[in-house]
Amino acid sequence: MMIAGIGKTLIHLLRDGYQDRHGGLQGLSFELFTTTSFEGVPANKVSLFLYRVEIDPTRRYKEIPPATPADPPRTALALDLRYLLTVWMADAEREHQILQDCIEILEERAIVSGPLLDPAYSWQPEDALRVYLDTLSHEDMMRLWDLLDPKYRLSVPYVVRTAKLSPATAAASAPPVLARTSVYSPRLP
Repeated sequence: MMIAGIGKTLIHLLRDGYQDRHGGLQGLSFELFTTTSFEGVPANKVSLFLYRVEIDPTRRYKEIPPATPADPPRTALALDLRYLLTVWMADAEREHQILQDCIEILEERAIVSGPLLDPAYSWQPEDALRVYLDTLSHEDMMRLWDLLDPKYRLSVPYVVRTAKLSPATAAASAPPVLARTSVYSPRLP
């Protein structure tokens, strides 16, 4: 599972869900944001900004199946990805309606797996994303927006569990021990 693949999966999920509900995008775009994307004031956009990556406190390492039955078990680093969902519209009523649509879309698809995962990335059959509304205190939200260029915008925090960072290659395994030889030497006085 890849961090970029998770972000793209969420963007496609939001975009496709909105399009299904309204029969089109109505001039709206859905984008992953980075800190430089906030320069100026974006318009007619739904943004998803990855603002924090942290180790999943409930399971730091997650066992994953070996590549082949002969390989040793492997572990992947389990991460929580924290996103900020923001709608950028000039009209407050439309902004609120789009934000509601996005919240409902993510609630309807709280577990994302199989064909809903972005096909441009390699996924394991057992990969599944759990998307939750997150809690972010008012003070933390204001601190986050203080670091960004535009003024505060109504935003909804989300956490995606559990992103697994798998080893790129399987650890080299030694051949199995087939025989052992013990040598005994008497102790001389």
